[in-house]
Amino acid sequence: MSNPNLSKQMIKHDTNHITPIEFASIAEDFFDTLATQFPVCMESDEFHFFPQAKVGPCDRFNWDDFRPDALKRIIERLHCWGQQIESYLSSSLPLDQATDADMLKRVVQTLTEQITLVKVHETQPTFYLTIAGIGLSQAFASGPQAMNSRLQSLPEFLDQARFNLKRVPRLFRDLGIDMLDKQREWLNSLSLPIGLHAPIDEALHRLDDHLQRSPVVEDFLTPVSLYERIASHHMGCFLTVEEIAEALDQEIIETRSFLEQFAARLAPGRKWQQLVEDLAKPPIPVGGVTELYQSTIHEIARHCFEKGLIDQNLLQDCPVMVESIPAYMRPVRSNAAYSMPPGCPPCGGTFFILEAEEQESISADYRLLTAHETYPGHHLLDTCRWSHERPIRRHIEFPIFYEGWASFAEELLFDTGFFTTPADRMLMVKRRFWRAMRGKVDFDIHTRRCTIEDATERLVSAGMGSQRARAMVRRYCLKPGYQLAYTIGRQRFRQFYDAFCRQEKDPTGFARRVLEQGEIGFHQLEQILQQGG
Repeated sequence: MSNPNLSKQMIKHDTNHITPIEFASIAEDFFDTLATQFPVCMESDEFHFFPQAKVGPCDRFNWDDFRPDALKRIIERLHCWGQQIESYLSSSLPLDQATDADMLKRVVQTLTEQITLVKVHETQPTFYLTIAGIGLSQAFASGPQAMNSRLQSLPEFLDQARFNLKRVPRLFRDLGIDMLDKQREWLNSLSLPIGLHAPIDEALHRLDDHLQRSPVVEDFLTPVSLYERIASHHMGCFLTVEEIAEALDQEIIETRSFLEQFAARLAPGRKWQQLVEDLAKPPIPVGGVTELYQSTIHEIARHCFEKGLIDQNLLQDCPVMVESIPAYMRPVRSNAAYSMPPGCPPCGGTFFILEAEEQESISADYRLLTAHETYPGHHLLDTCRWSHERPIRRHIEFPIFYEGWASFAEELLFDTGFFTTPADRMLMVKRRFWRAMRGKVDFDIHTRRCTIEDATERLVSAGMGSQRARAMVRRYCLKPGYQLAYTIGRQRFRQFYDAFCRQEKDPTGFARRVLEQGEIGFHQLEQILQQGG
């Protein structure tokens, strides 16, 4: 563990001459301090504006502290760390060191602005309930002692939420009540001893009553100027709002045109939406959806191994498990998700899906979805990040890189020969289309260009079911800007890939070159790719 007084000591002395060793200590202090105050948020990758780190055993199963006095102290520390990083960056640094410092600077700035300006801890009940659910899941995986510790202190954490939530928008209140009901059902299913269950149930009722009785506000939107800051800097687009809108519109026009061309060629007279809907869907095996996805992971992993994208050790040492999405997370999570806990070396990750009984059939694009979430998408990216030789890069991920890589990774499997059919290509373009549509919905709602109702109708008119469209739009309002990362990130990786392959098409070489960097800034990645070697 780092010296907790080191940051203050250096800022008092000479910040103009911070050495690489001192900078490494600043970074360690940063991660350790945050992990101690926010153990759940830092150990999970659900909270995209936090880096990832695991606190020491003695503090690990505490709850996150968002009390005003605690946040005031952490904001002061963030300011101090920011000054030190700026000082370090002002000196002449090799590219690797400058890249590390730039990554840490972005994280400090984003977290500071999320706490002081976005303030989800004051407006989103789902934020606390997500922490509660994930925190209990983390403890459950660690054994009875950890679970007992978290359960005993859960009422205090829920009361903290009740005291912190202020001027809650109606939309966020309604999503919170829905999630609270599902979380209460889940806790009831655990059959906890009455001495543990009763205080938790009482705290949940207090929170529920607070949400039901407290006045709500109708406006749930961040100021447009703040959304622009979130979209450009927190997500990592580094584009103006005009450039973002143009990129999304261009992708929608291009992919819709491709889909219409596919339909005209494969089934003249039929709409592309109907053609996609009628594509062959896999039967659900006896072992259910879990078995289908697990076998698909193995199939894609074998292909990646044969093409040199991964090695045998990774398959053995860092497996992917398939699990159902907990019911209490469904109000805020999509139909599929991926998660890897922090740790070097990494020991595996989880691909979360809906169970078979929740689905009438499996979508025809299930193999592309698997590629996105596992190989060569999120699982491979996270594995490489947590195996990185530079410690700072293990802890940091950016939405634009994370989702952009996974979206582009699906396309790599076409260039390496895993996907080959016209149906596969049509499904790939459909996924690009829907990601751009979701990004445009996110963008237009938060820039006041459409309402939730308008956005829902837009998705329905493009072929999405009304119930799913409404739930999706409401869910996106909790994470302004996040949906942009898929399309804009994918476009950047495609640009890099095309440039890399102008001399010789080498998808494996490109993937390895990207993945060995960690989730660095795109401008640094571009420099590295141009250098070759």
